[in-house]
Amino acid sequence: MKENTLNLAQRDIDEALSVIESLEKAIVSDSSQNQVLKDKFHLLYDKVNELENILKSEGII
Repeated sequence: MKENTLNLAQRDIDEALSVIESLEKAIVSDSSQNQVLKDKFHLLYDKVNELENILKSEGII
């Protein structure tokens, strides 16, 4: 895997983990933030898809 692609994959993983942490905080702090949670899940879904595409293009999956 090219160094540039590895860096991109690592950045996407870090962003996905950050979104997961934000979701956890939102769930714990206020259950009335349903729209915020929905938006965070959409963002996480997009990040995971980007990462999947990178890994597929490199032949890892």
